[in-house]
Amino acid sequence: MLTHGVRVERAEEPVQHLTAASANLEPRYAPRIGVIVPYFQREAGLLHRALSSVAAQEHGPVQVVVVDDGSPRPASEEIPPPLRSALPGLTLIRQVNSGIAAARNAAVAALAEDVTAVALLDSDDYWERSHLRNAASALSLGADFFFSNSRSEEDTGNHFQLPGRRQLLSNGQPVQGAPGLVRWSESVPALMGAACPFVTATVVFQRALMADTRFPLRFRCAGEDQAVFWELLARCSVIMYCTEPTLVYGSGGVGTWKKSTFGSAAHLVRLADEIQLRRHVLSSYPVGYGDRQVMRRAIAARRHMALYSALHLVRRRRKDAFREIRYLLRADPVCAASWCLNLPKFAYRWARGVPITTDWSG
Repeated sequence: MLTHGVRVERAEEPVQHLTAASANLEPRYAPRIGVIVPYFQREAGLLHRALSSVAAQEHGPVQVVVVDDGSPRPASEEIPPPLRSALPGLTLIRQVNSGIAAARNAAVAALAEDVTAVALLDSDDYWERSHLRNAASALSLGADFFFSNSRSEEDTGNHFQLPGRRQLLSNGQPVQGAPGLVRWSESVPALMGAACPFVTATVVFQRALMADTRFPLRFRCAGEDQAVFWELLARCSVIMYCTEPTLVYGSGGVGTWKKSTFGSAAHLVRLADEIQLRRHVLSSYPVGYGDRQVMRRAIAARRHMALYSALHLVRRRRKDAFREIRYLLRADPVCAASWCLNLPKFAYRWARGVPITTDWSG
């Protein structure tokens, strides 16, 4: 059944438990995991905390690549000798600030030949001890792509409990003999169509999936990771996830995406990138009618919000607003036509004091 673009099971249908045989899973050797960490921070201690969580993993990685993307606080100051010796195959790269996509690409290029799986971690987040163990279990059972539940540092709940995600991820099928592991049993658009249901720093995937795919540089604030995830997921035979929250989503740090909220010029950049991502997906992948409608509504909602955000910034006489408006219109030329249609409606509501929401769905 499709409800608001999200597929949900009928309540009377029993939950299926998958064994390796029933799921046609092919057991593999334990993966040799390489961890890549892009780094750009001003606050002390964040990278040290992230890397300490890597060193404490129950299933240790074989290599850790940290790319210092011209950080104001050098990565070398965050990795004292004891931590350095606790991180196997530590590779530290320093480059001129080029953005998170370029940093991740540099880390991928630096992975050793014997690395068979790639784990992503952001420098302001950190893992619970079981994260890579759960990922290794999933990949050993035949998964090509793994992600896990997560929680925010300042919140006691977890991300899979959020209404949209709880409804969506209830469609998975538990894997028998692997507590907490679930196999996604529907299409990639059903998983990713409305919005990415997982945090980037929970993702671990088979390195062979990536081939020559790299993180696109055209996104400034959002979307470079999800563009790659769509490409990787389209190549997958088996997708698994873990219901245990094994990533803690940090509240500190630079947080380019987290801090691009309404009222900031970066908000326009975030909206532009999120629109650009969805347009890319609709033009590049086979997306069914229901999921396509969900994504089109998400694009329309962001164009609507971009107009409100731009008017708000212009009204406050923010000089940087015009630069980011140009970025938005270059990324999504259709936005200009949408604004022409909606501006009279906005002006009328604004004049009458009708509140305009700063939130959107999808």
